[in-house]
Amino acid sequence: MSLRSLLARSFLGVSLATVSVTGMTTTEHAFAAIPASTVPLKLMTVAVQGNSRVPTADILQAFGYHAGDMVTRNDLSAAQKRVGDLYSSRNVGASLGEQLRISGKGVSVKLVLEEQAAGAAVQPTALVLDKVEFQGNKKVSTADLEAATKLRAGSPISNELLSADQQAIQALYKSKNVGASFQPQATYPNHDQHVVLVWTIHEQEKAAN
Repeated sequence: MSLRSLLARSFLGVSLATVSVTGMTTTEHAFAAIPASTVPLKLMTVAVQGNSRVPTADILQAFGYHAGDMVTRNDLSAAQKRVGDLYSSRNVGASLGEQLRISGKGVSVKLVLEEQAAGAAVQPTALVLDKVEFQGNKKVSTADLEAATKLRAGSPISNELLSADQQAIQALYKSKNVGASFQPQATYPNHDQHVVLVWTIHEQEKAAN
């Protein structure tokens, strides 16, 4: 992950880019809608997986939050950036994914790392889209959403393409005078570079003024 939010404010939960530390955020939630990025949540656990060249203690220190702390999703994005900066400062290439599980007012975090071998050149790794789904859309048909967006199974996926599709969905809802918020969620079903993208749409009764 570029560890920078390259997308519009309403485009929450995923940021993709190709740099020395790459990856994406996967957000799961239970029993409630995904909270806004500024809503405080209680950090239940922080786990680190896949690291060998950078010690877990150093990663957790860079992350900066511990179980029991109150954090927002914005705070967690900033913490993930600090971990990326740590890897960059050590000249260690890696793929970094931050998995969040949100349940009620609590959040558990897992940092999933795939480090490159010492001396290996950092190579850009293309992410390939396997599937796109739309959930929660009732006032705008899936066919209309598919016609408005460009990402398709088999195509590469990037911040720019995701942002373009988000803007297209917003424009489509605006043209139909339907207010809505959009939550993209991306997962790696096979734990490789193949991605499934789900657009979770929360429609409103009226278009926002």
